[in-house]
Amino acid sequence: MGMKNKIIFISFFILFTTGVFAMPNMFNKDGVLHFNYQAEDLVPTEQKARERLEKELADLIAIPKEKRTFENTIMGYERAFDHYGEALGMSGFLSYVSTDKKFRDAVHELEMKTSQYMVDVATRRDVYQAIREYTDTNPQLGPIEAKLVKEMLIGFKNSGMDLNDEDLETFKKLNKQKAEYVIEFDKNIQEYKDPLPVTKEQLKGLGEDYISKLEKTEDGKYLVTLDYPDYVPFMLNAEDENARKELEYKYNRRGGPKNVELLEKTVTLRREVAHLLGYPTHADLKLEKRMAKNPQNVMKFLKDLQKKLKPLGKKEDKQMIAYKNEKTGKKSRTIYPWESGYWSNKYRKEYLDLDSEKIKEYFPSQVVIDGMLDLFGNLFGITFEPAQIPTWHEDVKAFQIKDTADGHLIAYFYMDLYPREGKYKHAACFDLVGGEEKEDGSWQIPFVAIVANMNKPSETTPSLLKHSEVETLFHEFGHVLHNALTKSKYGAFAGTSVSWDFVEAPSQLLERWAWNPQVLKKISKHYKTGEALPDDLIKRMIAAKNFGSGGAYLRQNFFAQYDMILHTAEKTPDSTKLYFDLTKKIRALPLTKNTIPQASFGHIMGGYDAGYYGYLWSEVIAEDFFSEFEKYGIFNSQIGLKYRREILEKGGTEEEETLVQNFLGRPVNNEPFLKSIGLQ
Repeated sequence: MGMKNKIIFISFFILFTTGVFAMPNMFNKDGVLHFNYQAEDLVPTEQKARERLEKELADLIAIPKEKRTFENTIMGYERAFDHYGEALGMSGFLSYVSTDKKFRDAVHELEMKTSQYMVDVATRRDVYQAIREYTDTNPQLGPIEAKLVKEMLIGFKNSGMDLNDEDLETFKKLNKQKAEYVIEFDKNIQEYKDPLPVTKEQLKGLGEDYISKLEKTEDGKYLVTLDYPDYVPFMLNAEDENARKELEYKYNRRGGPKNVELLEKTVTLRREVAHLLGYPTHADLKLEKRMAKNPQNVMKFLKDLQKKLKPLGKKEDKQMIAYKNEKTGKKSRTIYPWESGYWSNKYRKEYLDLDSEKIKEYFPSQVVIDGMLDLFGNLFGITFEPAQIPTWHEDVKAFQIKDTADGHLIAYFYMDLYPREGKYKHAACFDLVGGEEKEDGSWQIPFVAIVANMNKPSETTPSLLKHSEVETLFHEFGHVLHNALTKSKYGAFAGTSVSWDFVEAPSQLLERWAWNPQVLKKISKHYKTGEALPDDLIKRMIAAKNFGSGGAYLRQNFFAQYDMILHTAEKTPDSTKLYFDLTKKIRALPLTKNTIPQASFGHIMGGYDAGYYGYLWSEVIAEDFFSEFEKYGIFNSQIGLKYRREILEKGGTEEEETLVQNFLGRPVNNEPFLKSIGLQ
């Protein structure tokens, strides 16, 4: 994960199914997606789709036992949900990017209904019996088909199909309530607003390009929002300590006390569901199909890494406290949350001669994007061309991805990079339409989107990216390629449909190119002079790459342990007390009193529950992947094509351990990772 928030988008209407939606009526007459949806059309459209789903499930159940086949039973089940999803089209995605609050609210209401309905559908014994009538014959299947059936049966088991009738009703009730909590939690974050009004004097330390983008109040003050492009530069550069303190307090109360309640209630429900299904904990349930296998392996991995990181983290903290005291003339014994970024940034400027605000002048977003597409296009044998197709907003850019070898169209992808009202607050890759073989045997072209919140162009400057945002862009582009280059026959295994402790590896891998001197030259061009990043600045950036890495990785380790403890505890803990106590234990630095950071910890409500460790787990794999590129040349298209074939194209068609071993020629090794963060 690096230091950034990243998620993979999972549509609300596939909470319990394994399929990816290839949606014919989502496309216009030219075969590309349209985004013309009206709030008032959603409910009647869903009702018709529900009626069709019920009919198709009835037809599935009616097939005589002796006539059941993989095609009419397993794929019949998958496609029934595909058809349900196709009717809802892009509405789920648009709730994250639309400027129309009426539409977003309508989708929110629909999410509530469909999540409840999916609980009912996923717990239908007659449907399960139809599937078992086929699987109990022990059919001779190919390895990919066998894997699909195996995972489908695990999915049914975890949908309560082995429970008695009374427990099944309890299971359904718990899951419906849980789904409501998750949706409400996400909405509370997305719509939370508590900007900080500041005077021009309180903006001392911030550049005019930053100030010019801030909204002003009637009394002449400037509003600093809690969105990344406002929050991060302010915390790094604002000289007014009280203003930073106020903003940090507001930021770590996003979601509000209601989200604390929703989180704790959800953790309780997850534990009750796990117990019903026969698992000791929710974490045991979630890890059954993942590389780590069980919570004990996860905690061993995290504790071992914590032990290695702790001395480095302590050394960094002492260094930063001493620097702060030197500059302030005080004798502080710690560093507070509203200070850490500021003093770290000042130290970087003074001793490492690195100013992120100056460095970003070399990274106009268009230059970075053009260089990135050219770099990875050459490496993986693909080309990118602007596509004149419909988008959901004027800021969105669309591209065609084509195969270099024969020019055939592989995928479409979109880039939506700038913040706006009501938009998703982080950076993410959204798999809009997955690649897969359609019912008529033709291939469904994937559609993929990057949604982010980077600096918008102003009247005087283009969109300029901090180097950390360049890393974010490369990271999300890794997810794009994973989804776009898939060759999986079945949508259930397409692209990023892999284990959640492996899914970040292909994206984390691409971040490594953002630190190569040749790449930095290629993707940089000062917006005024046209000069590429100077060699001496590149050397200083690379030399400082691991500045603060001990604290940064301990922070990630904290998030992973916090998540795992919440989901293995016998009784739901006070999530705020646990957050503060565990921070003190792992980071040994104080948090701001009366803050509730977990109220905006969207990952553990939105799919990374008992899975946040996956960022660190997969980073070990990503570093080992990169060691192979270093061995053969990081611009070597031969190794790039091997990686494309063995990892990107295969998706989840094989076990992740097998995918890794096929590419590396050996099991994964953690030495490249430890070396990369300065521990070896």
